[in-house]
Amino acid sequence: MQSMFRILIKGMGVMNREGYQEKEEDKVNLLDECEQYDIRDQQEENTSCDEGTFASTFETFWNICNTIQGLPILVIPYAVKNGGYLAILTLLLVAAASNYTGKIIVRCLYETDPKSGKRKRVRGSYADVGNAFLPNIGGHLVLATQFIELLFVTAVYPLLVGKLIARSFPHVAFPCWLCTLIGGILFVPNVFLKNLSQVAWTSILTVLSAKVIFVTVVTYSLLHVQKWEISSLENFDASTYPSALGVLVASYLSQPFVSLIEGSMRHKEKFNSVINLSYVAMTLLNVTIGVVAYISFEVDTAEVITNSLPEGSFRAAVNVMAAVLSFTSYTLPMFTIFEIIENSSLFFFPGSYGKSIFTPSVITFRLLMVSISVIFAAAFPSYTYILALVGSIAGISLEFIFPPLFHMKMYFQDMTWCNIVVDSVVVVVGVIVMVTGTISSLLSLIEVYSRPGNGVCA
Repeated sequence: MQSMFRILIKGMGVMNREGYQEKEEDKVNLLDECEQYDIRDQQEENTSCDEGTFASTFETFWNICNTIQGLPILVIPYAVKNGGYLAILTLLLVAAASNYTGKIIVRCLYETDPKSGKRKRVRGSYADVGNAFLPNIGGHLVLATQFIELLFVTAVYPLLVGKLIARSFPHVAFPCWLCTLIGGILFVPNVFLKNLSQVAWTSILTVLSAKVIFVTVVTYSLLHVQKWEISSLENFDASTYPSALGVLVASYLSQPFVSLIEGSMRHKEKFNSVINLSYVAMTLLNVTIGVVAYISFEVDTAEVITNSLPEGSFRAAVNVMAAVLSFTSYTLPMFTIFEIIENSSLFFFPGSYGKSIFTPSVITFRLLMVSISVIFAAAFPSYTYILALVGSIAGISLEFIFPPLFHMKMYFQDMTWCNIVVDSVVVVVGVIVMVTGTISSLLSLIEVYSRPGNGVCA
């Protein structure tokens, strides 16, 4: 399958240089080339699936879950605290729209072969789809937007670890920025990641730690059911809701990964069903922990939900699992940043850059990226408001604006009116949310950082 990706990317490079509509014969040649590799891939499936070359449907289900389960488990109760019923409704709408746009990105990876009438996978990534939308520019726009959004998302995890350290040792008077820098040291080993196979091993820890936290928090909440106040869900704070929106958008940012996940599937025709099941399962978990945890802790709901548990060894033990979840959730987006830059052929990098990670230039660049994410977190204790601002621009673009625009341009003639209306609605709503979210996030950011004591680890 990797050989197919290489030839497709090479073919797309030719198309980018000469123009997508320049020569019909180029398209036919590319489709013929893809057909040859389809045959080769089919042979590989028949001979290698037993050896685990391709992901099973079950493995794909967990891969998709892993892209949307790290951050929500820890911070969605805080989002519910800020938004109440509106936050829950927003979560459901974000999940539904993100699920839909993830599927249309995968749809845009394919074209129909005019000879056989069969669908052929002629693109390998979200950036390739961007190039098909706007040659030579669209791909770079997607990559730049992904880079910015993922870099700011990764900075959330060192901040969470810093807050976990501070609240686990309440009698030690360390400032939040120092706790974040101390915890940030533990993220440095990510610079030595070689491939997705290594990243995949972190999925096991992500799943286990997320489930432990979910069961622990929900069980504790059920044991205190007598304290529940459903009426507290009516709470809405306009000044803090933008941060909740930013968290919700970042929680469902699976678009940069769906092309890779679908490409690794043994049974690609099942992708839509698997992503539907994954999103339903994870959204149910997110709504459950968000509602149950908030109505249990109410005003004491901390930005990291495990910090709402009683002080002592119990909270410290759960916070260890929360820290593990933060570490493992950090790996995939940071590795994606490495891949974006190291495979981008930027003019200021030498031609051999990225061929081996054990070179001074690669190690320096990767260490710089990890350091920037940690420094961002340490410098801005109320970082979720900054994430809300970036998410309102980059996150909304990646999730709700780019995919339907790309889809309509590339397949408009084959779309039904229903498809066109749905895509148009997603784009319009996305633009409205981007504008209003950006304005409200800026106002909230100014208000938060103008208040004294915003360096306290909440």
